[in-house]
Amino acid sequence: MTYYLKYRPKSLDDLTGQDVVKKNLMSAFQNNRLSHAYLFVGPRGTGKTSTARILAKMVNCEFVNRESLIMNRKDKNDNRYTINNIPCNRCDTCLSITDGSNLDLIEIDAASNRGIEDIRSLREKIKLAPTAANKKVYIIDEVHMLTPEAFNALLKTLEEPPQHALFILATTEGSKIPQTILSRVQRLDFKLASQEELSQVLKKIIKIEKIDISEEALQILKTAAQGSFRDAIKILDQVSGISDKVQASEIRRILHGTDIEQVLSLLENLAKHDVKSSILLISNLEKFGIDFKLFTGAVMEIMRALVLIKNDLGPSLVQPQYGSGQYSTLLTLTNQFTAQDLSSSLNIFQKSYEKLKTTSIPSLPLELAVIEICGEETNKTVDDRRSKLEVEDRKLKIIEVKDGSLKSPIIQYPQSNDDIQKLKEKWTYVCETIRPYNFSLEALLRSINITECTDTAVIVEVPYSFHQRILEAPKNRELLESILSDILGRIIKVSTVLGNRPAKAEDVANIEVAADDEIIRAAAEIFNSDTVN
Repeated sequence: MTYYLKYRPKSLDDLTGQDVVKKNLMSAFQNNRLSHAYLFVGPRGTGKTSTARILAKMVNCEFVNRESLIMNRKDKNDNRYTINNIPCNRCDTCLSITDGSNLDLIEIDAASNRGIEDIRSLREKIKLAPTAANKKVYIIDEVHMLTPEAFNALLKTLEEPPQHALFILATTEGSKIPQTILSRVQRLDFKLASQEELSQVLKKIIKIEKIDISEEALQILKTAAQGSFRDAIKILDQVSGISDKVQASEIRRILHGTDIEQVLSLLENLAKHDVKSSILLISNLEKFGIDFKLFTGAVMEIMRALVLIKNDLGPSLVQPQYGSGQYSTLLTLTNQFTAQDLSSSLNIFQKSYEKLKTTSIPSLPLELAVIEICGEETNKTVDDRRSKLEVEDRKLKIIEVKDGSLKSPIIQYPQSNDDIQKLKEKWTYVCETIRPYNFSLEALLRSINITECTDTAVIVEVPYSFHQRILEAPKNRELLESILSDILGRIIKVSTVLGNRPAKAEDVANIEVAADDEIIRAAAEIFNSDTVN
């Protein structure tokens, strides 16, 4: 028998990490206040289905009198059965639920039984009394996969369930459950396991099975599991018989993608903005059948460690996890990145990780992420880049025509200033993107002067104080910051300064008219009317 089935939790006491769930269920059970329908929400491998089976045993265990919750022992001298070990996991009902042969436990996979006919069939069968147990328990897994029609059919059953029925709905995507269903179930949220909780479960199995595994190998295994108890136990099962002592190198080879040396090499290339070496490294990994999902996750885990080190949390949160040797390497690597670099790169890798689900070329999301992070500045260190930002003139200038009026801004920039070049190319896009949301801001942006652009900020010069008030309004500033951040590929803050240059009369008029339009829009929102165009 596989470890996952062999060591599957059989009682609430066996369930690790879900303390809130355990407390709620046990309290409801002891006070005879169990709901007729539950919704278990949480990531995969966190114990939702196992808990559903445990609950099915609790309501049907032969050694429990549910009216008084006093143990009904077959042998009055048998003290094994107490209120603290429910279910007993010894009676015929508990054993049949464990081995999957109980006729009153019905498990339905909503991914493959998602239509209205499937739910109608369930509604007909639920009218029948249990075969032998006290309650019929229906476990509907991945319930979010049901069609809208099927949800509507299920709704009627949840509104008026038979006394002998208990529903347990399980899903990894609680946001996809209709509100009508949510209002008729009791929701319990399951969380991912911490490293300590994974260690607790794995070390118990390691001790019983007498597996010899190094601490480094165990750490890699826990990282690869990404908070899933099921994944962690399955990986342990896979590696348990490969040698007398399981080493880190063997774990890496089996997992195809969490070799920390390769991860560190990629990060060093990114610190140098070396696209060529990064792409070649990814290409070489692909030849070995790497799992790019695992590899990308490992890269993000290391980058997270660098962020913690940057924020003076290394000794308490990073060193215990990676050990003194690897921690020293991470310290050196941290100095090659700015905090902004790490934040921006983690966001890019997160998007890359999400795209892995649908890509037809497994390496492509990671390759695109590398190219985006490095940009056009290949083979340059972060220090070179920072020095360049300090010496370059980063002013955008407005060209004045002979009569003293202003045209739409023509951005002049040093040829080496990539950020201002990018803003110049995208400025029309910025204005057009903002226009549907705010006319006054869009009109203002056509007459501003960007005076400085750094790693974290864009400073703009405006001719009048009322222009400044428009731009400094929180919603306006946040909208502009989000667009500029997307263009420059990093988090940008916008600030304003007052200038002394004259402004074209029609520009001022346009902004004032647009500002009036903003007042109308605000009034419309207050009175819940349609937006005025």
